[in-house]
Amino acid sequence: MKTTMHLIRHGQTDWNIKGLYQGQLDIPLNQTGIQQAKQAALSISGKKFDAVYASDLSRTKQTAEIIVQGLNLFVHTDSRLREIYHGEWEGQLYQEIKASQLEKLISIRTNPFHDRPPGGESIGEVAERMIDCLDEINQNHPDQDIIIVSHGMAIATILCVVQGLHLNQATTLIPGNSIINTIQWCPEKRQSFLKINKR
Repeated sequence: MKTTMHLIRHGQTDWNIKGLYQGQLDIPLNQTGIQQAKQAALSISGKKFDAVYASDLSRTKQTAEIIVQGLNLFVHTDSRLREIYHGEWEGQLYQEIKASQLEKLISIRTNPFHDRPPGGESIGEVAERMIDCLDEINQNHPDQDIIIVSHGMAIATILCVVQGLHLNQATTLIPGNSIINTIQWCPEKRQSFLKINKR
């Protein structure tokens, strides 16, 4: 059984602009993010979808609710689709962390299964819960078209999986806000890429 999944990153937030670690803090879309979500909705208009899933954070739920307008679909939320948890770094500036904890930052990226932000989550742990969630969606929606609204690093881990890349490449695959990546998810045969970084 395979399921076509359209992975969409949430629209922009003020924290995206400021370069702050959002992680699992509940930050809403800004006006640009709302417009980006509307643009994503336009890009998939006229197509048939069978279900919509989103993480349970405001920025993904807002994006999903804008996208489903006119689709007559309910947005299912799942906490496994959340962004990576940055622990003590959440709410801090990326540039400040880079300046003060560069070695730790590099280690997290190069050792994605073993290192994590202080009190936070590893990239490998994000991949595990994302895979678990997508496997369940596949089981519930075989051979269907599903929209999944999630977060940058969370989606990047899946883009690594479908391309057979090591998770140390995840930071290079983080999609832009409201970008759509389409994959076919088949746990038995592994996955394949259909379209990458479509706006």
